[in-house]
This record gives sequence, structure tokens and C-alpha cells, in this order.
Amino acid sequence: MPYLIRTTILAAAVATAAAAAPKVAEIDVDADLTSISGYQSASVWGSLEADLETALAKELAGQIAAEGAEEEAAAEIKIEIDSVALADNFERALGVGEWQLKGDVDIDMPDASEDLRYDLTVTADQVNAYFPAGTDVSVVTVDSDIFYHAMIRAFAENVASKLK
Repeated sequence: MPYLIRTTILAAAVATAAAAAPKVAEIDVDADLTSISGYQSASVWGSLEADLETALAKELAGQIAAEGAEEEAAAEIKIEIDSVALADNFERALGVGEWQLKGDVDIDMPDASEDLRYDLTVTADQVNAYFPAGTDVSVVTVDSDIFYHAMIRAFAENVASKLK
């Protein structure tokens, strides 16, 4: 009997936590991509805004508010990407450059007292966990899809974690 009670309490706690996560009505990413130089990098990073919005929507799939739902009862995420630093491998080897994605995150919650505003910087050192298994990190470059998607996923997971 105690096992059944503990299981019931645990299930209720999980359900309460899931219900407490706010719905999300809007995800808006704005990025100034003029700082990206080089054709290769620009071709990979050119869709940063849409890709980050999509990654956030995937992370928050169960929390996306239905079309036409009351916006007052849902959170809004606004991200302004300030900079994308894409040092080449030579600069990184010399220690004079870095790879980072930096932006201002503004999460307007249904209850204004819970609003979140913070700067988020994701660096290359933080994204190794997001590379596919077996990736040789010594050959990953800023203009590779593997690196790009790892940076996007790391950024999106951080923002989504604030809403779960």
C-alpha cells in the first residue's frame, strides 16, 4: 500500500509540474548577420533567425499555445542576437579568436512579476555535448552544419529550460 501512495504522489507531482509550465504564444528571433564574413559561414549561418525559432518551438512543443488563444495567458519569447563570433581554426589555435553566439533573451511571462531578461552566450566549449556521437571535434569548423546545429540547439535548450 505505501508503494501505491508514493507512486500516486509522484504522478501527481509530475502532472502538477507539467501543468505549471506556461504556454508560449510567440517566439521571435532577430539577428544582425552583418558581422558574419565569408561566403561559407554566411551560407550556413544565413538562416539563423528561422532555425533558432524552429529549435525553440521543438524544445517547447508541448507548450505552444493554440492559434487564437488568449495571449495574456501565454509567454512570449523575444531574442535579439547581438553577435556571432566565428574565428577560423587558425585564429582559435593561436588563442586570438573564439566561436560564440550571443544574444539578449526577453521572456514575457503571463504574470509580469515572473518576466525574465538576460544575456546568453553560447561558446564552442559548451557545445561538444551537442555534436553527434563520434564527431572528431578537431576538424569541426564554423561553417559546418554540425557546429551550426550544435550552437543553435545549445542556445534553444537554455532558453527553453527557463520555461519548463
